[in-house]
Amino acid sequence: MSGLHLELKGDHLQVTGSDLELTITVRAAVSGERDGIAIVQAKLLTDIVRNLASGAVTFEIDDEEARISSGRSKFAVRTISAHEFPPPPKPSENSVVVDATMFSEALRQVVSAASTDESRQVLTGVLMAAEGDGLRLAATDSYRLAVRDLPGTAVMGEGQQVLVPSGALKELSRLLSSAENVTIRLGERDVTFDVDDARLTSRLIMGDFPPNYRALIPNTHPNCLTVGREPLLEALRRMRLIAKEAKDATPVRLVLKADGVELLVSSSELGQAREEIDARHEGEELTVAFNPDYLIDGLEVMPGDEVMLETIHPQKPALLRSSETPDFLYLLMPVRVP
Repeated sequence: MSGLHLELKGDHLQVTGSDLELTITVRAAVSGERDGIAIVQAKLLTDIVRNLASGAVTFEIDDEEARISSGRSKFAVRTISAHEFPPPPKPSENSVVVDATMFSEALRQVVSAASTDESRQVLTGVLMAAEGDGLRLAATDSYRLAVRDLPGTAVMGEGQQVLVPSGALKELSRLLSSAENVTIRLGERDVTFDVDDARLTSRLIMGDFPPNYRALIPNTHPNCLTVGREPLLEALRRMRLIAKEAKDATPVRLVLKADGVELLVSSSELGQAREEIDARHEGEELTVAFNPDYLIDGLEVMPGDEVMLETIHPQKPALLRSSETPDFLYLLMPVRVP
């Protein structure tokens, strides 16, 4: 599994890497002389090719050795027995084509909210579920919840849902950067994404996304702060200068007022920071505290120039959404403060 599987057929080279959970295959046009298959240590081969001078690279394989040359540089590295590499999974024949830019933006908004704690594997996945006439992506680490809807993108049947590892979707995001479309093929135990000359296949997580996540999203909020996204984001980054240096988990307090919002960070060991921002607030004046990193993460992927922070109570989840589109929402648990 530490090797790259190289297969040459005519003038087409196929390179495959896999850890059994995630498999990525990339196809490239080359000048081939003799068909064949070989496995070479992935890290070593990557380091060699990355450090070669620009220009043509000659790659020759025999039973035990791969010879790589470019200009005056020549390398000879040991190969691995080709029969030890597992065959790639066969993708489902059912497919749907999705706009790559739209799907990439959805992944950027949602994937970062997934947990990195492998002991809670279900929370390390991103939910892909049928929602109305489209697709819903959702992720949570139990402190925040990100939900993005893609109306009109019918990938699955009514009521169908799967859990895709967030790590696989992070790798997919790299492939989508310059693509126009992505083809999604959903199987019983895996999902495949075809992007230009690359194919990424990931095993699905067998488990259920928290079924009560919908109940966490209130239908109405009595309090609503409307504020410029960029001014709030910049102020939070300044507040974080104190919070990130404190040894304890120092939250940022937001004092919501009729004509604005005041941000406050206080640390007994370092000091404090305070800043006021112009905003519109409807409802009662109250103070709510958040983990500044989580709040910044939500603002950074929020579309539009203005955002709305909707609250019910200082100890109830707050909802962050754009004032321009209802397709993305970010739910954030507050921090209890004295």
